[in-house]
Amino acid sequence: MKIELYAKLKQVKIFLFDLDGVLFNEGVNEQIFLHSIEAASNEFKNQNLIFGIITARIEDDLVCKLKNIDGCLIFPSSLDKVSKTAEFLNTQRVDFKNVFYMGDDLLDIPLLKKCGVSAAPSNSRREVKRIVNFTIRANDCGEIFSEIFALYKKSKEMVSRATKY
Repeated sequence: MKIELYAKLKQVKIFLFDLDGVLFNEGVNEQIFLHSIEAASNEFKNQNLIFGIITARIEDDLVCKLKNIDGCLIFPSSLDKVSKTAEFLNTQRVDFKNVFYMGDDLLDIPLLKKCGVSAAPSNSRREVKRIVNFTIRANDCGEIFSEIFALYKKSKEMVSRATKY
């Protein structure tokens, strides 16, 4: 990854993810998934970062369970993800350049293009992988978060090192 991308990643204050196809896949154990979300939410809070899920999925049982996780923002029924994100950013006084978004499908492309840093899982549509800043190797929710946290930590180290010289 290039130093410019690490510099952009270091500016991120809000990490948003698509739900279906990114964090949650068919056949995944729901309890393990929810535990991974809760652990990630705690880690984001510990680093003073905002964590959220923006999804076209309607408000169903899984979405309700996600809403009950402390520190996990959930924006269901969001077909226009850019507008929904813009509304939220206005309340936070944060710009799109301070947002990381990970999506996997055509519906995600407008938001992926608008955010400061964008990513897609390796099993994403080809059209999506062409426009993101990088592809995450992991496809499992817990592994995705581990990879993101490692990259974020490295971005802080890389940029700090670069500014010393």
